[in-house]
Amino acid sequence: MQDVSPNELAARDAAISTLRGAFGLRGYDRAETPILEQTELYIRKSGGALSSRLYGFSEPGGAEVSLRPEFTSAILRLAADNGASSSTVRIMYDGPVFRYAGPEDEDGEKTRQFTQLGAELIGAPAPSADGEVIAMALEGLDALGFANARVVIGHVGVVLAALTEFNLSERAKLFLINSVAQLKNGDLDAVTEQASTLGFISDAVVDDAQAAADRERFASTIEQVMTEGIGVTLGKSTGARSPEDIIARLSRKMSQADNPADFKRALEMLSALSKVSGPVAAAISDGTAVLSAAGISTDLISNLSDVLSSAELEGVSADRIRVDFGMARGIAYYTGMLFDLYADDGDTETLGGGGRYDGLTRALGYDKDVPALGFAYNLDAVVAANNDSGDADDEIISVSPSSEGSVASAIQKARDLRKDGKRAAIDFQQSTGSRAGEGS
Repeated sequence: MQDVSPNELAARDAAISTLRGAFGLRGYDRAETPILEQTELYIRKSGGALSSRLYGFSEPGGAEVSLRPEFTSAILRLAADNGASSSTVRIMYDGPVFRYAGPEDEDGEKTRQFTQLGAELIGAPAPSADGEVIAMALEGLDALGFANARVVIGHVGVVLAALTEFNLSERAKLFLINSVAQLKNGDLDAVTEQASTLGFISDAVVDDAQAAADRERFASTIEQVMTEGIGVTLGKSTGARSPEDIIARLSRKMSQADNPADFKRALEMLSALSKVSGPVAAAISDGTAVLSAAGISTDLISNLSDVLSSAELEGVSADRIRVDFGMARGIAYYTGMLFDLYADDGDTETLGGGGRYDGLTRALGYDKDVPALGFAYNLDAVVAANNDSGDADDEIISVSPSSEGSVASAIQKARDLRKDGKRAAIDFQQSTGSRAGEGS
């Protein structure tokens, strides 16, 4: 963690003021959430991916708490507690966040405390709301003087829908989704080896008749346990589902095995799709070709195309957008569009990003899903990348008692300057008789 100098803080404050003004024009209002939250709030959102980066501890009362690593979960909790499910809510926020990073981490040399400024749009479905958020993220950078800011857009929903076409288990799909980053980097052999170790790829062939027999056997076993071991007789209501429904569902889950051939096809498709990246028209064309070659309906890409069209309606030109089907950041909880922001085409460090997370309210313990999306800037990175960051406020005028004749006269002089809106301070170092001037 690092100190912030007066000049750096002045530049940050100026950026915050500019961004608040820009977001406010779109109807976003400020909210604040605690810096210290129950650890469970963040674990529910991101699972194990974030747990190793939390600054967590047990408070004196025994609760497990953590310094906030981001704002989204807390803002969504705030909105859900105040009836966000029945209306559209626009919230902006800013403040410090904390994430541990070791020397071995990709961002290990970055500070562990940094400032986020962002916005959440809660209760608004895709694709129009997606276009609003993408456009607003770029408008903020435009307002700060970034002349060539760009956005890279992906879509987790397209990838998930494509994998669903291969009749894979949830376990297999989760493995493949978590392998996107490796596949994008060309590590197909390493992913294949891992899949073999986990049993997804083997020489065994799944026999459909045998799978059906297994389901029947599992169903018989489950029914016996329910009637004899637990004392629940069939025909008695068990919540919203009948025992027959429960038996059928459990037997399907217990007997579900992944066909190695289907898994290999899915892996090959995802390896090709994850490498598709480029200008809008070319990327959409290449992505469509990958799905077509795998025998998958190309209609799946229409979800992404609708988002891009929505951004265009908001005034975002296609030359400011790159499409990347291999975006893997945060896919543990994103459900649709996601994006990263860059200062220009050649920049490799993101200034921020966001996406859609329609399922997060349920993950946080609420009884329904609420459509939601948002983004946040790493404000420290934004200020550092901004060539027009400026200096601290107006120059300080130093008033010398020796030049004014006495300390009292110098104090009065400084007061008069402040009344005129100028910054003035007494230079007590100057001894009487020296001819130090008023200005410095």
